Amino acid sequence: MNELICYNKGCNKKFFEEDNKEECQFHPGIPVFHDAYKSWSCCKKKSTDFTEFLNMPGCTKGKHNPVKPEAPKKNIEKPMEIGEIIKESAADTPKNTFLTERPRDDLPKCKLEYTVSPSLITALEKCKEKQALQLKNGDNISDLVQPGAPCKRNTCNTKYLNESSNNLECVYHPGSAVFHEGYKFWTCCQKRTSDFDQFLNQQGCETGKHDWMKPSEIVENKSNCRFDWHQTSSYVILSIYAKVSDPEKSIVEANPTGVSISIAFNGGTNTFSLDLKLYGVIVPEKSSVEYLGTKVELKLKKADAVSWPKFELTSN
Repeated sequence: MNELICYNKGCNKKFFEEDNKEECQFHPGIPVFHDAYKSWSCCKKKSTDFTEFLNMPGCTKGKHNPVKPEAPKKNIEKPMEIGEIIKESAADTPKNTFLTERPRDDLPKCKLEYTVSPSLITALEKCKEKQALQLKNGDNISDLVQPGAPCKRNTCNTKYLNESSNNLECVYHPGSAVFHEGYKFWTCCQKRTSDFDQFLNQQGCETGKHDWMKPSEIVENKSNCRFDWHQTSSYVILSIYAKVSDPEKSIVEANPTGVSISIAFNGGTNTFSLDLKLYGVIVPEKSSVEYLGTKVELKLKKADAVSWPKFELTSN
């Protein structure tokens, strides 16, 4: 008996003709790729992950098919005649034109507003409980923080010296930095300035306890993460597949032409960093970040409602 290969989409199993029963599970439709989603025209299951898409179980059962499909026919173009004039059609003319003039790439970046999904909050709570169990009884903050560790709060430049540093008052900004129409300010207070150095030295509007940076945060365990992007008429969306990210230890900043990303994930034990120069121009004030259980999504507002051929602007 000769072993055959089934060419039904989604099956590709080997079988013997004598045993060919109604055991083939396959997709009778065609693959559909739209807005970063992968699906089959014959069923409603969708996925943004290509491997997950390939492993989707078939939605129809039947017999195995040993007939290999014909390769698509190639269109053979007619060679041009000498002296032939090529007429440019309307379809050859680029339709998408950026109306907004591209600003300088070195403009200051502002921290993007973010939201956290309920599933991620639950996952982070479990991670913190696990980390708490690993600490020995009697440990205090001086056991975890090393001298010279900075305070993580915005505009607080205090550094940890010894246990008495915990009694010092922390003056900080709890909000996010905003850069809009030449003005720099914090979302938590009304003070505005057009001078960047004056903005950096602006005294905090709230007081509280210092949040010292731990050694595990200073010595970063840098890792790689898979990422891809898709777009709508108004936004470009960058998806970074980092599980159990910690928003409090992560920073996503942007200016009109670039993004700087530093994501702490796996409960804060790993760090992924990325700096990208964007193909088009965005509006940082109308852009945001969403932290989910299995990924982080940047939703960047386009300055012009035109299609981007690619996400990153490269030198080539």
